[in-house]
Amino acid sequence: QVYMEEQNIVAIDLGTSKISLTVARKDGKTAEVIYYAKTPSEGIARGAVQNTKKAAEAINRAIEQAEETLRVKITGCVVGMPKYAISRKSTSVEMARDDSSCIEEDEIKALRQSAIDSCTLDRPETESVLEAVPQSFSDEETFQMTEDEIIGRTSSHMEGRYDLYIGSRKCLGDIDRAFMEKQKVCGTKFFPGLAAARAVLTEDEMDSGVALVDMGAGATSVSIFKDGIMRWYDSIPFGGNLVTKDIRETCHLSESLAENIKKAYGVCLPERLAVLSDKILQIRGDNVHPGCELQVKFLSKVITARMIEIIDAVLYMIQESGYADKISSGIVLTGGVSRTCNCWLLVKERSGLNVRIGYPRKIFTVEGMVDGINYPEASASVGMLLMAKDINYTNCTIASEDFEEEEAGPVEGDLSTMFNEEDEVSGNEPAGDTDGERKEREAREREHERKEQERRAEERRLAEERRKAEELNRKKKKKEEKSGFLWGFGEKFKSALNEITEEKNNEKV
Repeated sequence: QVYMEEQNIVAIDLGTSKISLTVARKDGKTAEVIYYAKTPSEGIARGAVQNTKKAAEAINRAIEQAEETLRVKITGCVVGMPKYAISRKSTSVEMARDDSSCIEEDEIKALRQSAIDSCTLDRPETESVLEAVPQSFSDEETFQMTEDEIIGRTSSHMEGRYDLYIGSRKCLGDIDRAFMEKQKVCGTKFFPGLAAARAVLTEDEMDSGVALVDMGAGATSVSIFKDGIMRWYDSIPFGGNLVTKDIRETCHLSESLAENIKKAYGVCLPERLAVLSDKILQIRGDNVHPGCELQVKFLSKVITARMIEIIDAVLYMIQESGYADKISSGIVLTGGVSRTCNCWLLVKERSGLNVRIGYPRKIFTVEGMVDGINYPEASASVGMLLMAKDINYTNCTIASEDFEEEEAGPVEGDLSTMFNEEDEVSGNEPAGDTDGERKEREAREREHERKEQERRAEERRLAEERRKAEELNRKKKKKEEKSGFLWGFGEKFKSALNEITEEKNNEKV
């Protein structure tokens, strides 16, 4: 038998240039990120699988790397939906009910499903409803209520207004096929606009009105929130990859070199450069590309031209939404491209709105040092983990020793059906356990808990030792710098004193 002794959530963000895999360990209502890594992406564009075999290989590499690092078997994951080619429809649905009872959450879920089922698609053979976002609810007395406001009321009639976001049915199927190509399991798929917002935006921003711009390598999306609800979503099919392409073609460089130069020296607004303005990069040639000199100011002009095109398209989408004058909190930029130097300043100059960079909020407790989890490009991954935690998503991993036992005796069925909810929450023994089996299981669980506590204590000890070593090195370096400064100051003072003495001797002569 396989026992789920710890609950882990695995989120995979399928990007055009990278695949991000994140693992968080659940512990009751809290969670801690224990793993985050990026691997090169292939066969994927704008979150959609273009080449199933190449995408399957890239996904498999990311999963195997995580399994080897964490020494677990990943049995499932949550994934983001494609960001581009999404249309929107508005619909209203009604429900008659018994007014002797209060409106429950299950009725709201049934109303939402009714909105999805009643949607008339233009091309039902190729389209599918990706997400139904509730805009307002009403009964026979009150209109324009939120979900929290209508739950608990008594009413004989209930109506909901929804925005339905529609995308390609094939894109969703291709994601499943890419995972199944390597016998991997893809679970819940989250809508991209909602996932990034869950990690980046504050409740005050979503209430007062804000536009979240997710700037990725292959696509740029805009999600607008007002009164705590996503009111509008749209995207364009280009992003940071076009900036790399411009650098490659203009400067006659390889794609990898152009990408590295963009990350290291990419700056918007060349007129605002100070020290970097006159800096010249000496680029060595190879058998294909000749060597050259590249001025950072010229590089900035190339980048700025393309960034202006992307930003103007974003501002046009915000204008088309009808909420341009209702986003009091301005614009929040997230995604890898948003880290481009002066990008936020360029958006502010062209929009006249308040602009900030959206970093994943520190909602999770992070175990040790998980590099990169607090950067804008991790927003979608963190958001999916939070959404999965909210819906109490099933465990996504099996401990390494349990996996070996499973291989010795395969278990039929999905892991999520092995135990019922009462067994997981209350710790009741599974049906059919004999007294000997129960004692053996409890002993195994106690032993695992003891090992887990020892492992965590060892990790805390190592983390504390690393912190002390870093602090010691920092103090040592500071002392050396101070000593060097004083030595240099003493030499300069001695030299100046000699000059004064020499001048006085010359005067005497």
